[in-house]
Amino acid sequence: MEDDARIIALLQAIRELHQEIEHAEGADAETRRHVLSMARVRLATLEVPDSLPETVREGVNRAHRHLAELALALYREGGCDDLDEAARQSYLDEHAEPLTAIAGIGPTLARRLFLHGLVSHEQLETVEEATLARVPGLNAGHRARILRALGPGETDLASPNP
Repeated sequence: MEDDARIIALLQAIRELHQEIEHAEGADAETRRHVLSMARVRLATLEVPDSLPETVREGVNRAHRHLAELALALYREGGCDDLDEAARQSYLDEHAEPLTAIAGIGPTLARRLFLHGLVSHEQLETVEEATLARVPGLNAGHRARILRALGPGETDLASPNP
């Protein structure tokens, strides 16, 4: 019963975040950036206990990924063009920050991955080395560290091929 109440509360919170984002569509870039930032913070503070079913945790992860995709789309469509360089970097760092939870990924590397469209841990878990190779500024050593951090049995991509 306690888990049922938590699931209902999580669903309600995510539904409210979705509605807030929908209401901001068509608003000016500053408003949209603010709404996305606030939604990211609120989503990050939601408590998702391990006792909840995997499908619920996956749903919350999808909400995180969708929010990051919206932030990237806003950036790509010029929604940060009115900002100075430091503010643009801050926006990118904020939305790319979850990627820094992966060993070997710092803020700069997270920003590069984010700008390339790799916005979530789940995407990186399934990414092919060839896709990582197309990320500007990501060398073979970076790729090897990322792939090792994401799963056992990955080969060292920094080594030359025989």
